[in-house]
Amino acid sequence: MRTLPKILLLSALAVMPLAAATLPVITLEDAIESAVENNIGLQSSAVSLAMTMRNENNYVSDYLPSLTLRAEAGTGYDFNSSTFSGFTISPTVSASFSYSLDGSKITDGESRRLSKEEASLSYESAYNELVSDVTSAYWTLSTYDSAITNAESAYDTARSSYESTKAMYDSGLSDELTMLKMEMALQKAEIDLETAMNDKALALASFRALTGLDGDFQTEALPETVFLSLPSAEELMAEYGEGTAAIRSARNTLATAQNAESTAALGQYMPVVFADVSYTYNGSYGSKADRYSTTANNIKGSVSVTIPISSYIPGSTADSTRKDAKDMVMIASLGLQSTQNTLLDGLRNAIISIEQMQGTIRMTEKNVEIAERTYALAEEKYEAGLSTADELSSSRDDLLDAQNSLLELRLGHLTASYTLADTLGIELQDLQAEYPLMEKETE
Repeated sequence: MRTLPKILLLSALAVMPLAAATLPVITLEDAIESAVENNIGLQSSAVSLAMTMRNENNYVSDYLPSLTLRAEAGTGYDFNSSTFSGFTISPTVSASFSYSLDGSKITDGESRRLSKEEASLSYESAYNELVSDVTSAYWTLSTYDSAITNAESAYDTARSSYESTKAMYDSGLSDELTMLKMEMALQKAEIDLETAMNDKALALASFRALTGLDGDFQTEALPETVFLSLPSAEELMAEYGEGTAAIRSARNTLATAQNAESTAALGQYMPVVFADVSYTYNGSYGSKADRYSTTANNIKGSVSVTIPISSYIPGSTADSTRKDAKDMVMIASLGLQSTQNTLLDGLRNAIISIEQMQGTIRMTEKNVEIAERTYALAEEKYEAGLSTADELSSSRDDLLDAQNSLLELRLGHLTASYTLADTLGIELQDLQAEYPLMEKETE
């Protein structure tokens, strides 16, 4: 792991409290907004969605007639008779409309709608994934800030102990071994702080790349831990299952396959009806005769019906296409069942994981309290000459480890809760408000 030069670390320690207080605060909402604006993948999904939405409405073009308007003008001169033949104007108007009704035309509207739904789900998935990544990265930065604060506190106490021990050593009241051990403890605390700062710097670089945010800023504190009292996975499935992105996508895939089967069936058995209507008008005006005449003014129409006899034969191309489409419906149906089972298993695992983390957080909170009392007693005993430098250093390390373990658990619980809410298609705040763990349940 890369580490910051010591001179940079000491400078950071000197200015960090002032800098942190004066840096602008970037909220999670600010970070998400910036990421959405700058993410190329999400922009591409938005363009694809716009295309499919436009395509859904383009079916109108199938019913528009073809209209042509043309006018010709001419003149001439006869050199033999030395006469001017005048000029002529010949306007022409033509309009035609043709339409072929087959199986694909009947299912075309539904096909376009399903394509738009697929693109909409794809955009929604890309958006939710980006928001999830930004949220996780933001909370990770908040956790690193707390870890740095803990490491700073440990460094300050180690430095204070070292300075006190060194003063005693210089006065002949402490031996060199004790002084060297306190110096080693100070160096370890400095390394721990340097590591925490370096981890924050690396995470901050990734966060900037993800969100497009520049400049110096600070994040808000990690949200408070909200314990959950979750119902069974089956109950969550019944309440939210149909609204989840996974189920909606699987159902859209099934509907698309069913629509394709209908298209194939209609293509095999349905006659093709073709209708054509055309109108033509031609006129002519000659200046020499000073007369306008109509040369054509008629409307024509025809209707034809084509019956695909060969398609009725078992084993024909149309028959094979219909059977393949039917099999795809079965595959999509099985895919929906698989998605439902996978979602249910995922909910079960999430519930178990969250409940286990809540139990571990409770125990770790008690460990932090014990470690704080233990360090306070160790410090008193050391100052009274009743304990060794090793015991004091060990107590300080135990406290820092317990604090950082609690931070990691809180981040893990928050992330797991967010992921569960995202899977169910609801906001984290709604999940916490709907299934809070009451105080009596924690006793």
